Amino acid sequence: MDYMPATRLFSFLLMAFCLLFARPSLAQSIPYQTSSTAFSFRETDFAAAVVMDAKTKKILFEYNADKLWVPASLTKLVGALTFIDRQPSWSAIVSIKASDEVGGGRLRVDEGATMSIQDLMYASITGSANNAATAFGRLSGLGYTGFITAMNSKVKSLGCTQSLFNDSSGMDPSNQTTAREMLTIAATAFNRSEIQTPASTAKYTFTIRNTGEIKTISNTNQLLLDPKNGLYVTGGKTGYLDESLHNLVYRVRPAKDDERELMIVVLGAPTRADMFAVAERLAKWTWSAFSWQEASPAIDLKLPTVIQPISAIPNGTLIKKPDSPGVWYVWNNKKYVLLDGVFLNHYFPGASIQTLPEETVNALADARPYTFDDGELLKSPNSPVVYYVEKGRLRPISSEAAFLAMGWQWTQIITAPQWLLNTYSQGLAINTQNTSSVILVRR
Repeated sequence: MDYMPATRLFSFLLMAFCLLFARPSLAQSIPYQTSSTAFSFRETDFAAAVVMDAKTKKILFEYNADKLWVPASLTKLVGALTFIDRQPSWSAIVSIKASDEVGGGRLRVDEGATMSIQDLMYASITGSANNAATAFGRLSGLGYTGFITAMNSKVKSLGCTQSLFNDSSGMDPSNQTTAREMLTIAATAFNRSEIQTPASTAKYTFTIRNTGEIKTISNTNQLLLDPKNGLYVTGGKTGYLDESLHNLVYRVRPAKDDERELMIVVLGAPTRADMFAVAERLAKWTWSAFSWQEASPAIDLKLPTVIQPISAIPNGTLIKKPDSPGVWYVWNNKKYVLLDGVFLNHYFPGASIQTLPEETVNALADARPYTFDDGELLKSPNSPVVYYVEKGRLRPISSEAAFLAMGWQWTQIITAPQWLLNTYSQGLAINTQNTSSVILVRR
């Protein structure tokens, strides 16, 4: 009887084992748009914005993606990429010089303060310190002009042909990029741990080596700092200049173990709060509107990536969401919530209320709650005290004589809940001796 040699038998068994227990390679999940709900926004929400799936590089939303824009402190990502290409020693001790000071946000240390290269990177990316970012050019060994040349060569090597930088801190308003190219720059930067770690760190504490002073830097990205917003931020950078307003690029997941990671750029938001709000809405809309699948779904909506801004809602319109009793009054694309039905009954009797998609309502900026007009007379159902509304304050009327001396009628009084009256500040009481102090509003 012939026997199979031991080596051949082992190889045969190994092959059989692999065939029997081999697992098929997992296909890459690709996002497909499965919801017909478009992202609702106003043209004033931002100048440009892009959302990209971080893994597949598929663009999921874009608006003015190729519009030239001043990147402000987003520039620091380019400087950081260029500097780490020089392979610096992260433990090397360096100092801040007077020549590094260019104004704006800075690491608040005296000239000559020493720290490690790692500390300098955190100061630049986590804290957006302009003097730290400018120091990279001096410490690169290229000279400041040579470093700027290297920055522009770096972005060109990434295919960013529209981007141009004239400083490393972002203070120069002649710097330019686009939302699409900033996606490429930031994606490259966040794939480098030397940048990604500072860009996803909420706070960083270090010691100034020559003085022993302890410095703590807080991240400028509010979305990273809010533990209740439902976002797991894995990298981000903010930027502001008067010429470019508020800008943000960030990488984000719904949760730590959720691989639906997005890259989002928002350029030119009017306020810091608006920037963070719309950046959060973009992320959550994308996760709800797209489904990540390994195979193409039976139905792929393939809606246009560029969504047109919603039309302005006419001033004076009353609106509500489909599944909520809350009502808002719209004026100049801002919404004023009506805190109680007394406002509807008194100011809008019989008026129609438009039910709009939740995204459309959320896209309107929140203003203060709707208030009673000056000149109104108010009281609560459980108190005889009557108030006169003057300059947004409630002036209590001290007596019936004072009320009648003003020529008011009892039928003019509006009854409102006490809790609603408690939201107003109180002014000087009105009595028979000071009726001349009342600013009368004839209605």
